[in-house]
Amino acid sequence: MTGQANKLVNSAHSLRVLVVEDNFLIAEMISDLLRECGCAVIGPAPSLKAALELVNKERPEAALLDINLSGTLSYPLASALEGCGIPFIFLSGSHDGPMLPPEFRAVRKLPKPFDRKDIEDILECWKRLLAL
Repeated sequence: MTGQANKLVNSAHSLRVLVVEDNFLIAEMISDLLRECGCAVIGPAPSLKAALELVNKERPEAALLDINLSGTLSYPLASALEGCGIPFIFLSGSHDGPMLPPEFRAVRKLPKPFDRKDIEDILECWKRLLAL
């Protein structure tokens, strides 16, 4: 585990991160990585409907969103998260990825596969943002 990941694990507060991913193996890999970094994982949610239900029920503090959920784009979920002030990033398996709508062009997009360091950096930014 890197030094940065150790800082996250040693934090007094576990960041509650929603994982929205329709591929079971990728969702499990992301969830395991988040847990190793000391996060509490919400989900994973394989669909837009399941993700929206988890947002309302579990109140995540941050989220990792696959853009394309079996043909359904996750933009309505991104709007809901934004409305609640919950930070998120998009994950995309396609190198070009779908064209992001103007309101989401400033949101960070992480291509799959990604490095563990990318996730650790994002978690550290979220922790600072949320002052955890």
